[in-house]
Amino acid sequence: MFNELTKLLNSKPKERRASPRKKVRFNLQWIKSPAEYIPGRVTEMSLTGLMFATKIPPTDKQFDVIVDIGTRKVRLRLKAVRSGQIPSGGETWSVFGCSYSGVAADDYDAIARVLNGQPELTNKAAQELAGMDKNDDAYRLLPMKVQQRVLDALVRSGRLNMPQPNQQPLLRMQSLGSQGGKHRVAVHSRIPGGADGPQAFDSVLIIDEAGLVKLES
Repeated sequence: MFNELTKLLNSKPKERRASPRKKVRFNLQWIKSPAEYIPGRVTEMSLTGLMFATKIPPTDKQFDVIVDIGTRKVRLRLKAVRSGQIPSGGETWSVFGCSYSGVAADDYDAIARVLNGQPELTNKAAQELAGMDKNDDAYRLLPMKVQQRVLDALVRSGRLNMPQPNQQPLLRMQSLGSQGGKHRVAVHSRIPGGADGPQAFDSVLIIDEAGLVKLES
């Protein structure tokens, strides 16, 4: 079925590719809301974009997705360039050809390594914060605007320094569950050594359905 999806979009006569695409089979989730993630499957990927299929299509031209590449969850902002539909197994699948409109530098490096057949590298900064724990994935799964609000809340409270462009924030996040449309997360953040030495903080944040962030404790 996915071969047919590929043929559907690749048959467009005006397609112009900036870089060759590689056939892949990666799980994907596109983010409908801070609490709702819709599954899909990446079928092709390049340094400039990807193709994916999903049973429930996004309605906006630009949207955020999480792609499972090896042991890494790669966060991407996509722009739909073209789309189509194909029936399979009594269901209708929507297929999208997209370009990248937003991607962190380390995530882009991960994509490049996969496309070039290079081994996956360990993210040393994340490893330092999380150790053997993988709870920091919770931060990457948030929509980008909510990530920024989390950073703003921690910076305002003096529990984090705002990271430089293309620099990962020094934090680790764990979900505490949802209730009444509000999601609670525990955040461990750090401020590098200064006059008083390194500082570490443990906070609880509340994220509502609109993606607004409030510091609980």
